Amino acid sequence: MNNNSIAINNYLQNEMTADEKSSFEARLSADKDLQQEFHIQQQLITAAVNAGIKEKFGRALRQRILMRKIVLVAIIVIVLVALLFTYKNKQGNYAGIAETTSVKTNLPYINPPLAGINVPFSEYTVDAEKADIIFHYTGSIIYFPASSFTDNKGNPVKGKITITYREFADPLDFFVSGIPMDYDSAGRKYNFESSGMCEIMAYKGNQILSVNLLARPVIYLSGKNKSDLHNVYFLDTVARKWNYIGKDTITAVKGLADTKNAGRAVLPAREMDIFTKPTPPAKASDRPSFSIEIDPGSFEELFTYDKMKLEVLDEKTYKRSDADEHWDNVKLDHTATEGIYTITFKNNNRSVTYKVKPVLEGEDYENALKIFNQKNKAYELALKNRLDNDQRFSDSLTALNKLWQQKSEAEVKRNNAINALIIERNRRIREIKAAELQESERQRLIMQEIQKDAWKFQGDQTMSNEILRSFTISSFGIWNCDHPQYPGIEIPIYSSFESEEKKLELKHVAVVYQSFNGITNFPANQIRIIPNKENMLWGIKDSSFYYFSYKDFQQANIQRGMTSFKFKMRKAGQAISSYEDIKKLVEKF
Repeated sequence: MNNNSIAINNYLQNEMTADEKSSFEARLSADKDLQQEFHIQQQLITAAVNAGIKEKFGRALRQRILMRKIVLVAIIVIVLVALLFTYKNKQGNYAGIAETTSVKTNLPYINPPLAGINVPFSEYTVDAEKADIIFHYTGSIIYFPASSFTDNKGNPVKGKITITYREFADPLDFFVSGIPMDYDSAGRKYNFESSGMCEIMAYKGNQILSVNLLARPVIYLSGKNKSDLHNVYFLDTVARKWNYIGKDTITAVKGLADTKNAGRAVLPAREMDIFTKPTPPAKASDRPSFSIEIDPGSFEELFTYDKMKLEVLDEKTYKRSDADEHWDNVKLDHTATEGIYTITFKNNNRSVTYKVKPVLEGEDYENALKIFNQKNKAYELALKNRLDNDQRFSDSLTALNKLWQQKSEAEVKRNNAINALIIERNRRIREIKAAELQESERQRLIMQEIQKDAWKFQGDQTMSNEILRSFTISSFGIWNCDHPQYPGIEIPIYSSFESEEKKLELKHVAVVYQSFNGITNFPANQIRIIPNKENMLWGIKDSSFYYFSYKDFQQANIQRGMTSFKFKMRKAGQAISSYEDIKKLVEKF
């Protein structure tokens, strides 16, 4: 067994130190043979997890002894799993390895609560050898450079490729999909607030394809949340966790296709890689300094170093007594100067703001400097690869713009047809309204309603998503633009449930907060809520949907200090047999 196999296994099993991981990732980005070995071994370990032999596999690699019978079992499992996944994909279920179950639990990591009900996929076809674009009905765009796909051996794939794609836009989508929406950082659980989540898979016939790392697709995810605190995450269904990838690029969208500019539109500048430029550590001086807790991913450059402090730059305005005061809110922001931040403390009485910079002391600084040098070397190598990819991207841009022009012209024709219908409808309404002056009060009311509908129709035509979040993808699967938030204002409640005066044993219990695009799932009766806020509770029993509405929570008047509560759940009065059924039901809330 060669050293590559051992290193790959240690990386996939998360058994490397930070230094070893940085060094390995630098090699992986530059070594094509290592990329192919990595791809094959990742598939083998995935199959081993499904067969329950992950522990044996990892031990054998570390001992450099891979028993013949384990190899045989793993190969058989790969074949069986491939056949099983193929069957499930044809049925419209989650594709690939998302159904993987943990060795620690009997539940799948992705666990939809209602059998046969899920967010549906859309299916598209692209040409593997040419640059191609998918325009999704939500407004999202997916760009595929030429040769974006590889088979299970790492070889480029040719011909027509089937793409399945779906998006998860709101708490109900997160709920029915069964995708976990929490994030673990240093053993602490955070709630994900999503600004856009999607799942994308690629197939050649019945074969699941992989991304060619030298020609990675770009997703332009449509949405309305403009916050720059959101980051890109990929769902690792083998390790059963979300992996932080990096920052997306936010681009404003002006609206529908412009007739004057038809054929000249180009894609926004794409994010070419997932690497973030490392920030060199600074050594502490004799200025005042302090420590705060930072949400993971919000300032990823600050998470590289342990035991970091924030040093105050404007000492003249700093009061040491501020460190002893209770603050309800602490906010950290970037400034125009790299490595310098502003921090704002607020409570009911006052607000103070200081300029600060991250610093380290003594041995912590020396260790941080070593980490920086390693990460900077990996970054420079990735930057070189990016420039090489830029040239490939430029070569395909002419063909891409031609395709874009064709699609834009078709969109302009469609918009012109819709506008013509609107103009004709409005003309007829004006004629009727003129005659309405001679009609009775009843007729006037009818026409007012017609005009309201007309105005709504016009408004619907001008609606468009406000921003596109763009990022490159290195794997097919589930991608999410999220901001992890620590639920500091939630309280734990031991819950019991009843419906129509009968005790209710619910599964898949979830809490939804108004104006928070996320969801918190609970496997048992211990849930968390935010007192005096608009909460909603969902649960499943025997394929029936139960809920406790925002209004029900207001009337329940759950206060801090309460430790238990009996929820009188409402049962959906209509049969739920599809995603559309449950969508219509929840919209009524």
